Amino acid sequence: MASLDKTTRRKQKIEIMIIENADDRLIAFSKGRTGIYKKISELSTLCGGEILFIIFSPAGKPYSFGHPSAESVAKHFSNASQHLEETTDALVESCL
Repeated sequence: MASLDKTTRRKQKIEIMIIENADDRLIAFSKGRTGIYKKISELSTLCGGEILFIIFSPAGKPYSFGHPSAESVAKHFSNASQHLEETTDALVESCL
């Protein structure tokens, strides 16, 4: 049973702004990237959709996540026979 005298830190609103310390910024990027990858993986598993996510680190290094693979999703959207607008419209219509 929890102590009655114990105070807890409830969910607090934090101000979103750039992290000044470069080392802290890279750590936050790494943790956030891991969390985003997890959410993207869950979304692709639940919905069965093809996903391609590309992000650049503060140092300029690219990171990508794709399901089923980054290459297959990129090829899907680089199909020369369809314009991007037609491809995305078809995807939106299939979800309705």
